[in-house]
Amino acid sequence: MSKNFSPEIQAAVENFFAEDDWHYEPMDENGVFRLGITLKNKFKNARIFMNVLNNGIVCLSVIPMGADEKNMAQVNEFIARANYGLNHGNFELDFRDGEIRYKTSLICGKEIPTFDQIKEMLYINVMMLERYGNGLAEVMFGMSTPEEAIKRCEEED
Repeated sequence: MSKNFSPEIQAAVENFFAEDDWHYEPMDENGVFRLGITLKNKFKNARIFMNVLNNGIVCLSVIPMGADEKNMAQVNEFIARANYGLNHGNFELDFRDGEIRYKTSLICGKEIPTFDQIKEMLYINVMMLERYGNGLAEVMFGMSTPEEAIKRCEEED
């Protein structure tokens, strides 16, 4: 099986993790690093998957709880409202299993990404989970409408 990722980008990500003091699982045979983060919101934590490609990186931050059938429409509305106007990345909802994640990507072509580029990509994911996490939880548990929750999330800036 041929490797579909860049060893140079892999090394850049590993160097970033070491310099920025991140604890992570070594990259697997598919080019994916796994790490966890602690959040300061109702979800408390999330898993991050950094997928090294031949020409860049995709970073996915997955919250530990998914939407269920009864709140899928409200969660979908919340995500659509949150995504509107975002410049870097987006929330995603998997309608098959309710998984909710935030995604950023870095396309670098033949260049090797810098420390600052990797940091910005990863930190945007974390910041968006922090910014919208409590509102998302309120919608998931029927404590708020999507519109009200988004308003509170975006007023806290």
